[in-house]
Amino acid sequence: MNSLVKLVLRFFKTTFLFALSYMFCFIVLTILIVIFQNQFVFMQFISIRDYLNVLVLAQSLFFIIAYGWYIGKPLVYLIRWIGRLSRGNYTIPRNHYRKSKDESSQSHDYCRPYNLYKEVFEQLTLLSTQLSSSEKERLDMEVKKQEWIAAISHDLKTPLSYIEGYAYMLCTREYNWTDEEKRSFSQQILDKALDLKSLIQDLNHSSQWSNINFPISLRQDNLIDFLRDIVIDIANHPLAEQAKFTYSTDMTSISVEFDRRLLGRAFQNILINAVIHNETGIHVTCDIRSEEDVIIITIEDDGEGIRKEQIEGSLYNSGKGLAIARAFIEAHQGEMNIFSITPKGTRLEVLLPKHKQ
Repeated sequence: MNSLVKLVLRFFKTTFLFALSYMFCFIVLTILIVIFQNQFVFMQFISIRDYLNVLVLAQSLFFIIAYGWYIGKPLVYLIRWIGRLSRGNYTIPRNHYRKSKDESSQSHDYCRPYNLYKEVFEQLTLLSTQLSSSEKERLDMEVKKQEWIAAISHDLKTPLSYIEGYAYMLCTREYNWTDEEKRSFSQQILDKALDLKSLIQDLNHSSQWSNINFPISLRQDNLIDFLRDIVIDIANHPLAEQAKFTYSTDMTSISVEFDRRLLGRAFQNILINAVIHNETGIHVTCDIRSEEDVIIITIEDDGEGIRKEQIEGSLYNSGKGLAIARAFIEAHQGEMNIFSITPKGTRLEVLLPKHKQ
């Protein structure tokens, strides 16, 4: 038996009960009129027929109002509920529910006369829940898109600084670069131009997102060699000319699943952040080790350090280099922590799971 049949049967039942009540009241009131007419002298001047005409008129008016209220009140309630939905208010009103002694109970009984439209209320409740869920997903996706765009906008600065630095070196007249050096500089500029192209494509793709989560493509790869290449790349950055980098590990290979593009951008942000926020001559060390089910990557510098009150802002201010790095690492189900070390300097620890959870 479908919902429509149940609704129609409930309407017939309600109408039948009203008609039955009407007939019962009419019979009872007619008997009372006959009895009272014999008891009171002033009622004997009016005929029974006149009394019955007044009774039918008054009773009919009362039952029409009562029936209209019983049928119409839930409809007015439903119209107001739909109006709330049209205004973007997806919360479910509770006036049509019968109060339950067990507040934790998930099941609800409908008050009269709302139970007449039980199936309609159930469908509208489902619609409100779905709209609320869709709105939450839309807002979450909008936040992710804005964070993604901010991250790309920030990361565009890194390849641009490479291109600017090597272009300046090629244009300077203070040095006579060899053909081999010029080819090396040109290759660096070409590589970073390709990185720029990739970032711009990511920026364009972000406008096409619909219901996807953070864009990540995991591939099995050697994390040791990957991090070594990142450190070497940053060490060759024009801004890091006076900085010293040390990469150390007692392992030759760690094969894990990660997104080379996103994780690369994360560690580029971490390393370049250590360079640009400290004085020249800074020493940056990168160490990687394995413990049980987690890989620990420690990046430490001997720079000015970071105050405790600045740590949270660095990690969670959208659009900042470290905040972007944290988001990319957490997309790999990892964790990133920052510590101020004594007497000076900063230590950053990245924990990555060996296996996808």
